Amino acid sequence: MDSGDVRGLDAPPAPSRLRWIAVALCMLYGFAKLTGSQFTVLDSELEKPLGRVSGFWLTWYYFGYSPVYKTFVALAEIGGSLLLAIPRTALLGALFLLPVMVNVVAIDVCYGVDPGATLVALLICACLWLVIRPHASRLKEAVLLPGSSTSPLRFASLGLLLAAAFGVAYWAANVNNRLPTPIDGAWSVASPAGVSTAPSPTDVFFERNRAHLATFRLSDGREEAHHFEVDDAGSIHVWQTWLAKGTLLYAGRIRDDGVMELKSVGAATPSSMMLRRRPRR
Repeated sequence: MDSGDVRGLDAPPAPSRLRWIAVALCMLYGFAKLTGSQFTVLDSELEKPLGRVSGFWLTWYYFGYSPVYKTFVALAEIGGSLLLAIPRTALLGALFLLPVMVNVVAIDVCYGVDPGATLVALLICACLWLVIRPHASRLKEAVLLPGSSTSPLRFASLGLLLAAAFGVAYWAANVNNRLPTPIDGAWSVASPAGVSTAPSPTDVFFERNRAHLATFRLSDGREEAHHFEVDDAGSIHVWQTWLAKGTLLYAGRIRDDGVMELKSVGAATPSSMMLRRRPRR
């Protein structure tokens, strides 16, 4: 062994049994996704409104929604475990799997996944780190490129870029996307707008996170996007097309009893509907 090899060894290699623990667990989790042991959702959870779904079931549904993505994650875990099992490619496998498992731990903690699964993911991370640790110095030399010291001008430019990015994002969220009004939220239609065989609104959502967007949910399950505005006098107007307005459909206001009354505008047969605010979930 030459001197270069000696300098590259920072610590003794990780015991092979630790590496094989990570191999076995990653393979198990990979095949669990392919066979349906993971990312399958109960029918009782699928029937719940989204606002009542727990973080765990939301995560399970999200990752299991696309069979292609679920298969991709499974093959990544199985492929990484195969690399980890072979001594020559063990470091490559560990470097590939560690970011995957750190992300799994973050999801488990933030979304309330079973604590036992979180402990297993932490165990895998520890085993992977022990495989990587003996090569830390060489990896550091490979990823930290030599260069001149950073100038004050570069720091100032980076600071301006950070401030600009934050400013644009803040404006998009709080000015472009949101324009709070007194009627923001979900409303149930207490009485429909006239008698008709056509689908009628059952719920109206004056969206807090999309300025001027009113979503009308119809009795047949479809949804329509309309434009709404509330003036300083409390008058409410609803147009046909979000942002472009188009034809004025309804005009109204909130009565003293808290019921919103919207009257049709320009219809051959004038009608009105009463809406009651639903509690915010």
